Amino acid sequence: MHAASLAALAALAGQCSCLSVARWRRAPATMSVSYDNDRFAGRYALGKNLPTVEKKQGLRFVREDGDVRVLGGASSEILGGSNLADVLRDGFEAETRMFEALQNDAPAEALSCHTSAGVPASLDQFLTALAPHLPVWAQEADDWCVNLQAEGSSAVHAAIDMVIQATQPGADLTLPNARTLVACGASSYHGPASTSPGGGIPLGARAKGLTHPVRYPVPSPFLRFRGESDDSFHERILAEFMAYLDAHEHELGVVLFEPQWGSSVASTPWPPNLLRAYVDEAKSRGLAVVCDEIMCGLGRHGREPRGATGCFLTECWDLKPDAVTFGKSIGGGAGHLLSGAILLQGAERLAAASRTAYQSHTYAGASARALSNGAKILDRLPRLRKDVQAVEAAVGPVLADLHEKSGGAVLTQGQGALWGGLFAHGDLAARTAANVALKKKCAERGVLPYFVPVGGFMLTPRYDDDPAELKRAVEDLAACTLEVVGEMGWNAEDFLPLPARPGGTQTARRLQDAAALCA
Repeated sequence: MHAASLAALAALAGQCSCLSVARWRRAPATMSVSYDNDRFAGRYALGKNLPTVEKKQGLRFVREDGDVRVLGGASSEILGGSNLADVLRDGFEAETRMFEALQNDAPAEALSCHTSAGVPASLDQFLTALAPHLPVWAQEADDWCVNLQAEGSSAVHAAIDMVIQATQPGADLTLPNARTLVACGASSYHGPASTSPGGGIPLGARAKGLTHPVRYPVPSPFLRFRGESDDSFHERILAEFMAYLDAHEHELGVVLFEPQWGSSVASTPWPPNLLRAYVDEAKSRGLAVVCDEIMCGLGRHGREPRGATGCFLTECWDLKPDAVTFGKSIGGGAGHLLSGAILLQGAERLAAASRTAYQSHTYAGASARALSNGAKILDRLPRLRKDVQAVEAAVGPVLADLHEKSGGAVLTQGQGALWGGLFAHGDLAARTAANVALKKKCAERGVLPYFVPVGGFMLTPRYDDDPAELKRAVEDLAACTLEVVGEMGWNAEDFLPLPARPGGTQTARRLQDAAALCA
């Protein structure tokens, strides 16, 4: 490697992992942002977007308003420091070679290209790395294909696109009575509300005409009745799902599942046996099934594999969907965007009909660096399970203690490196007020979880975050949460699960309430 390349790579690794603790300085709290906040229509309201991030080391971010320990980045990063530098190395060297060739007006390696002109040279490396991570049954059938996107919601669209075509070969999908609608759970989030399935605002619940207006019932705390045992709850909710399919299956083409919810239910995992029953029921009726693992996939769940590598919860829980999605953390979390949808069976049908996923963008899956990063992450993923389990060992007991000390005011749940806490008051307005107070307290303590709209927080640490430092940060978050609970003065009678409503209409009403929470 050229000396200049070595120096640049060393600088990159130094930024990621070798920053001395002595160099971390608390910036003045009154520092204004370094850009025109009133001109940037970003994630938050105009004029209220966050300060710039100057440096990162593990869970510590140096922002212009001071240091903050980031506990929730919505599963977008899985590695940091020297581990991330190793993932980025091949792509970095390729970019260095490209830069030197460009300087000399010589032919340069293509790091991206328009999808109408070709594909990156690193695509084969990525496909080879992906194959061992599929469920064993999909590997043995060898009838799979993958569509690549830049972010999660587009990956979900691509999955829907492919499974409808694969499971309804020869159907005229343009007819008014075509089975093309998508069933989403009462508590679900599959991307921005204006463009993705499951969203409710601001442009309507039926994003792109996909989402069925009626949500199916799910085992979330919002739909459980007080005093109901796990078995009784699961039996009732499964029967209600079957009734939902009886009423709507003639309109449906796809059922979407999140094996472990993200922000919509604060990282709550589905009960595995119940989810398996849901999937089997949908498939027995000829409906395609997509497992959306944008949040929990790529080993974040921490569960043991069943013959493959444990990359997807779909494998670990022995689910049999038609497609599974993965999120942009596969690109390394350093700005090289990549996500995708894997059609686990039916690729031959698409090929025979000369079809593909029509959900696409002009540079979707076109980044050579993202594909190279993804291949490196996939290759080392089995070795990362012990790190994910170390995260679980650090976070789980702290959140269990928070639930107990809160007297039931905070529900805590999760697994692996995906955890959450949900304020348990039955009124969304009360939970929202608690969230506002929690944000202020967390800012004062320099800790930043991912605050969820339903009222609470989500934690998505990197797999290689230092467990001791992570535990201290989660303990600070738990202390902030308990302070908020003490200030709210709630009555335990108002906590979830709520009593069943008389008259038999409670499930329909709660389905509407739960859907509104995820808007």
